[in-house]
Amino acid sequence: MLRPNYTLWLAIWLLVPGGQRSLAETMTETIAIQSGDSLEITADLNLIHEKSAPFVVLFHQTGWSRGEYREIAPKLNELGFNTLAVDQRSGGKVNDVRNETHARP
Repeated sequence: MLRPNYTLWLAIWLLVPGGQRSLAETMTETIAIQSGDSLEITADLNLIHEKSAPFVVLFHQTGWSRGEYREIAPKLNELGFNTLAVDQRSGGKVNDVRNETHARP
């Protein structure tokens, strides 16, 4: 659970338009995770802090993709969190990011 001060800063940060690309945005790595039933799951990993830092796993809405978090994940990274935005089995395209997991047979 987020501490109250992080919640306030996150709310403010999300409402203020960004300028330059953040360090987190430049360090996004698209990875593949093998599921238990052998489906390859696509995810965007922003591991910019030590592995002991808090970690947030982001799951998109039905019909969308991991692209839903292209703007939010870097802001979480700047607050000290590592993030993983996962393409779920259902979805489409958002923020010019196609749901690669859903596209697989």
